[in-house]
Amino acid sequence: MKNTLSTINEYALKNPEELVLRAERHYDREISSAAEKIALDDAIKIVAIAGPSASGKTTTAHILSDKLRELGEQTEVVSLDDFYLPTERLPLTDSGQYDIESVNALDLSLLKKCFNEIISTGKTELPSYNFAKKLRTLSARRVDVSGRGIIIVEGLHALNPVITGLVPERNIFKTYISVNRPILDDDGQTLLTSRQLRLMRRVLRDRIFRGSSVNETLSLWNGVVEGEKKYLYCFKDTADVQIKTLHIYEPCLYRDSFVALRSEIDSTSRCREYFLKTVSAAERFVPLSDRLIPHESLIREFIGDGKYNSER
Repeated sequence: MKNTLSTINEYALKNPEELVLRAERHYDREISSAAEKIALDDAIKIVAIAGPSASGKTTTAHILSDKLRELGEQTEVVSLDDFYLPTERLPLTDSGQYDIESVNALDLSLLKKCFNEIISTGKTELPSYNFAKKLRTLSARRVDVSGRGIIIVEGLHALNPVITGLVPERNIFKTYISVNRPILDDDGQTLLTSRQLRLMRRVLRDRIFRGSSVNETLSLWNGVVEGEKKYLYCFKDTADVQIKTLHIYEPCLYRDSFVALRSEIDSTSRCREYFLKTVSAAERFVPLSDRLIPHESLIREFIGDGKYNSER
C-alpha cells in the first residue's frame, strides 16, 4: 500500500478494516520471516533486538518470542534496562551529570556472566531494575531455556559491539527495528517523518503508562534523539535482519488524541515548534477508531489495552 496521505485517508473512510488488516499482515510477515531464520540455526542462543525510542522493541520481542514458541523453541525475553548499574556506579558526562544513555551505564560484567551461563547451561539468574525507586535487585528472576532455548534481549544498546562482543558470533542473531518509513503528502513531499511518528507514539504511550505530560516527554526528546545518534544508528547495519514497525494506519489512529494535546504544550518548550508542526500534519488524517486494532497488535504498546502491555 502506498504511504501517501490520500491513499491512507481513502481507506480510512471507505474500508478501515482493510487498512488495519493490511498493516498487521505486513508486520506479521516480517516477524514470522525472522523467527523462521532463527529457528533454522540451532547455534543461536541469544537474539538481540535494538531500535530507537518508541520503535516497538519490547512488544516486538514478545511477539517474536511467541512466533518462536510456535516453532517449538523455548524463549525468554530480557530487557537490558534491568542491567542498569546502581546510581552511585553510573558513568558521568563531561558536565558531571549521570550518563544513563551510555552503554557503560549497564552492568557489563553481570551481563557477560548471564550470557555465558545461558550459552553453557541454558540457565541463569537475572536482575531487575525499578526506575521509579532507582533500585536494583540481583537474582530477581531465574530463567531456564536449557535444551533448544533462546533468550531475546531488547534495548537501545543491544547491537553495540560492547554487548554483542560478549557472545560468540555464531550464538547471536542481531535484529534492528525502526519505523523507518515516512508518510508522504500527495505531492510526494514528506508529511510525517519516521521520527515524528515515533514522537507521536512516545507522547501517547508516556501519557498512558507513565503518567507523563506532553511537556515532560518533550523535555527529554532532544536527549533521546542525541543518544540514538551517538549509540545506535552506527550499529544498525551490523544486524542480520532489519524490521520496519510502521503500521500505515497510525496517523489516523493517533489523530484525535495527539491533536488534543496542542492546548497543553508549554510556550517555553524547546520542542514546541516541532510538536506543533507534527500536530498540523496529524490534523490532515481521517480519524480511526482504536476498536479496530487487534488486542495482540504491536500498536497496542502505544495506546493500551493490548496483550503485551503487562510485559512492559
